[in-house]
Amino acid sequence: MGFLDYFFYTNNKQAPEPVQAKAQTAPIVYPLIGTGGVNWFSDNSTQYITNGYTSNPVIYSIVKQISDKIAAVPFYLYTIEKDKHKDFKRYKSFSSSNNLMSAEAFKCKSTSMKEVDSHPIMSILDQPNPNQGWSDFVKEVVGYKLVTGNSYIYGAMPEFGVNKDKIISLTALPAQLMNIVSNNNQVEYYNLIGNNQRLEKENVLHLKYWNPDFSSSQNVYGMSPLRAGLKVMSLNNEAYNTQGAVMANRGAYGMLSATGSESPEQLQQLKDRFKNAETGEIMIVASELKWTQFGQPSDELQILESMGLNLRDLCNLYGFPSLLLGDDTQKTYSNYEQAVKSMVFNTVVPLITELRDNLNKWLVPAYSKADGKQYFIDFDISVLPELATDMDKLIAQLAQQYWLTPNEKRAAVKYGTLPDPAMDKVYMPQGLVPIDELSIQIDTGKQDLSDYQ
Repeated sequence: MGFLDYFFYTNNKQAPEPVQAKAQTAPIVYPLIGTGGVNWFSDNSTQYITNGYTSNPVIYSIVKQISDKIAAVPFYLYTIEKDKHKDFKRYKSFSSSNNLMSAEAFKCKSTSMKEVDSHPIMSILDQPNPNQGWSDFVKEVVGYKLVTGNSYIYGAMPEFGVNKDKIISLTALPAQLMNIVSNNNQVEYYNLIGNNQRLEKENVLHLKYWNPDFSSSQNVYGMSPLRAGLKVMSLNNEAYNTQGAVMANRGAYGMLSATGSESPEQLQQLKDRFKNAETGEIMIVASELKWTQFGQPSDELQILESMGLNLRDLCNLYGFPSLLLGDDTQKTYSNYEQAVKSMVFNTVVPLITELRDNLNKWLVPAYSKADGKQYFIDFDISVLPELATDMDKLIAQLAQQYWLTPNEKRAAVKYGTLPDPAMDKVYMPQGLVPIDELSIQIDTGKQDLSDYQ
């Protein structure tokens, strides 16, 4: 039994079924990966997982907030309308220019694409594999890329049947265990480190960050943001460890003194009562007490200052506003809502656009060829609550565009069209007439207009 047989559930091969029968169940990848005997490649992605995501609260919070936000964005399937490729191309350009919430973007999308209600691709987008829904799946895909710089998706394809050569399920592979076999920087196939079983490149979608390191063919792997921030990550981890040691070994926090003449036994009893008192409890004492707070040691202040600087540096690696992690020194954004919108447009949209475009190049073509239609997978960020005000502005913009029919305006904001013929007419604002029908009289008086002729 081969190594991959532990991760792929396969039935024994059978003779091809008749065309009208269902295709055989494709192999399914299960993420049951052992940890022994792994020889990591030089760009050590396991370090970014163990010392970064699983050990550093800042990195964990950044990755979690980004992946959670992406997982909340729904994906849909569309067909591209014939003779509307110009509008379709214009719409795609809005993804690159962070202008997806403009009226023009919504109009181009509604005129160039028609949503598909039921299709095998929609089933994949709903449940990529038997163990995961779309939300869990996309969190893995995005999380691996943010931490290791690489994300690998395995697409299961039946070898025969009606779905031959079509991807029917998606599974995120463990990026830290993936090995790329290449020749002259050209990928030949993939495998899991420690095993020579091939994963054909047609079955694997590799998403990665750009890597300028051409030494030892390392550029075939993506470069993790944490590689650039390795020193910052190490300093931040060390700051947490140092702070813990200082807190564990520090002396008294302050001094409690009594104005009366209590005995040592009475003072000890009073101290014990304070230590054991519950929150909100009212204490009754025989004499007036005074509390003196000791100043914070300079080494603690230096550690806290260093942690604040490291937090901002780690956030900058991902284009993530540090205000969202409680950085009260961040003055770039006037409020929390603006910071979230910045994260959506500067971080979430580029990541989700890359995933969309690669799925359209890798997953969709076989279905488009079989059905004779041009399919397109797309996402809808307008559902995010942080963009509600942008949606209100969009509706106000559409209301002013009188050259669009009511149904075109409804379709642009996904309200659906109405069958009433009156909804397909263009309504001009009252009182507007063509300029050539205007008769304008200019009273020049005695003014000499020869200079204007």
